[in-house]
Amino acid sequence: MRITQSMVMNSYTSRLGRVFANLDHATQQTITHGRKFLSSSEDPAATARAYQLRKNFQQNNDYLNNVKDVLDTMDSIDASMMVISKMAENAHKTMTEGRNGVWALEDRQIFANELRKMQETAIDALNARFDDKFVFGGSSIQKLPFELIRNDDGTQTLTFRGIDITTSNPVERDMLEKYSNEKIYIDMGFGLTVDIKEGIPVVRDSSAFNTSIPGINLVSFHIDETGKRMPGLVGLDKSGKPLPEDNFILNLGMIADELEKEPLDYDQTTHLWEKLTEQRMNILAQVTKVGADYNFLEKQRGVLEVNNDNLNNKILNVEFMDMEEAIMNLKMADYIYRAALEMGTKILTPSFIDFMR
Repeated sequence: MRITQSMVMNSYTSRLGRVFANLDHATQQTITHGRKFLSSSEDPAATARAYQLRKNFQQNNDYLNNVKDVLDTMDSIDASMMVISKMAENAHKTMTEGRNGVWALEDRQIFANELRKMQETAIDALNARFDDKFVFGGSSIQKLPFELIRNDDGTQTLTFRGIDITTSNPVERDMLEKYSNEKIYIDMGFGLTVDIKEGIPVVRDSSAFNTSIPGINLVSFHIDETGKRMPGLVGLDKSGKPLPEDNFILNLGMIADELEKEPLDYDQTTHLWEKLTEQRMNILAQVTKVGADYNFLEKQRGVLEVNNDNLNNKILNVEFMDMEEAIMNLKMADYIYRAALEMGTKILTPSFIDFMR
């Protein structure tokens, strides 16, 4: 077979092109911090694996951001609840001292004024805002949840989202009960599941975290005739009349009114004091629950951060090589390219211009 100069030139040029392509690829790997492949066509299997890992990483990062957002909100909730709990403790202590009958009316009036100040402080705490949202409003995060109105006859009215806490209207009581049971779920990687109940989609409690804390559950509850604790509503007496003392805020005002009466009605103040004792324990239980939820979220944040690190390591293993290996490949490709150029000067016939030199 006759081998012509043209064939040698073509073969050499073709191989030199491949050598140069390898050098370019090694250079790109180095300047991209060791990427194993620069296009999906180079390694389709690794590309598919990398895509899935990055999708999982982004999803896990979304869960982590959700947890951090809830933790930030719960910091504000916890601070407000601690204020209310402290008010309940101080009110209980003040009531215990003020009802013993040995204080003069002037002394009891001082206690009454102190209790009314506690009312105002508790209302401010229940209307706390974080990130421009009312944290105790349930699903209503833009509307002021609580409002304490002092009526002309000396009584007080407390409203939650515009409805009187002591309403006896069945429709309004149903609305208050609905508000007290509102849930706002957030996905934190528990496998969010939605069940269909009576044609209505309902999130499964164990598959998401409920971030809703309606303030009505914190300050209002009663025990029904069966002994069951009913959060969010004041009770009704046998005639259907509401019992405002079932609400912590209103009970403080009622206690203040009783302390200013002369003579002091010991039976009534004892009744209100017993209600206050129950409310203090209810508030403490709610504070404890929030603390437990906070600790749970802290642990979940730790789990998600570990997952992020593990997924990131897997992404690095699939998409990138060690920089030492990338630099070694670059040096080797550069050596081969230079060797190819050197060999070309030996196997190719000198050109006409070379003869002219």
